[in-house]
Amino acid sequence: MRLLILSVLIAGTALAADAIKIPGLRIVGGEQQSVEVEAKVAHYDHILEFLACEPETRDYESLLTVTAKPSAVKFGLLLIGCEEGETNGSPLTIEVEWQDKTKPRRGPVEDWLIDRRTGKPPGKLPFFFSGSMFVPDLFTTNKIFQADAEQAHIALWWQPSILINLRGDQGNPYRGDDQGFQVNTNVVPPVGTPVKLILRKSAAR
Repeated sequence: MRLLILSVLIAGTALAADAIKIPGLRIVGGEQQSVEVEAKVAHYDHILEFLACEPETRDYESLLTVTAKPSAVKFGLLLIGCEEGETNGSPLTIEVEWQDKTKPRRGPVEDWLIDRRTGKPPGKLPFFFSGSMFVPDLFTTNKIFQADAEQAHIALWWQPSILINLRGDQGNPYRGDDQGFQVNTNVVPPVGTPVKLILRKSAAR
């Protein structure tokens, strides 16, 4: 943890002047501070547990896959001034950017979801930076970052081990046809389509 904090402090100086690129993501400074994460559409027509996870892990229940580790995304969020907290972390806005035939498109990630209670896109959702946690490794004396162990970045129902969560009870789609979220097949591009996830700190609590 001390090494992570030191890295954030050192990198902050560079971020003020320019973007920082690390594998799978780009951290943008200045007035438009954001974390831009490379992703791909993973799932098309079913219920969702995650908005984003690592490839070949929980793709079958995640909208997107992301190659960057959750710990790398956490580094980026800390660097743009987000504060982590299991229940009171910084609120986040999440956008998606992709190429639709010859035209670039961009919009809120909520447009790619269907709220199963209403059958419609949910509107603005209360994503926040919960931060995950370090826990003892059962096989060594080290500690492991739990979101990296879970290989997931953004949950769609409360999971404290995951980096980004939703406030409130959005429901679990495995517990009822009127709970949680599924893919909005009317707007989501085909599986494998490259996507950019854009994470920003939001003013709203």
